[in-house]
Amino acid sequence: MSSTKERIFKAALETFSKRGFYKATMDEIAEAAGVAKGTLYYHFKSKDDILDFLIDEGIKRLKQQAIEEISKVNGAIEKLKRIVFVQTNFLYKNHDFIIVLLSQIWGHGDVPRRFREKLSTYLEIIEKVVKEGKEQKLLADCNEKLVAAAFFGMTTSILALRVIREETVNIQEITDTIFGFALNGLKFYH
Repeated sequence: MSSTKERIFKAALETFSKRGFYKATMDEIAEAAGVAKGTLYYHFKSKDDILDFLIDEGIKRLKQQAIEEISKVNGAIEKLKRIVFVQTNFLYKNHDFIIVLLSQIWGHGDVPRRFREKLSTYLEIIEKVVKEGKEQKLLADCNEKLVAAAFFGMTTSILALRVIREETVNIQEITDTIFGFALNGLKFYH
């Protein structure tokens, strides 16, 4: 990606997270990116195009990091743990992405629908690992789609609340808590 598009990416995320998608203007994004408005329009026709780019690029980066990490280990349990860690780390470092993500995931219309479709390509990575765990008899029989959504949702909501409250975040603690809860639940076993 060119340095100009990278600056636009960061500026648009920050602008959308602070002002909201509908209140943000192309002028504000151009100013935050340090580019002329014409340069912004050279790369993007509208705010919708910018939002599509943000979603595409954000999900692409998250998927790439997850795929790289799970390729380093064997076994579904270790892969799931790595996915939770990668997602926690990614969303923490890109906290503006969480805000944009959450603002679009529940919406109606073409943009939120396209976003959910793109997000589903990331969730498919988790689903495959859960299926692998079931085949290895390491995980109970379950609905892979629901489990993938649960992992994603737990991580995202924990980070969203901590970032909004400006709390200190310990990525490993969040990973261990989510992972432990997902594998063992809250019930004590004797």
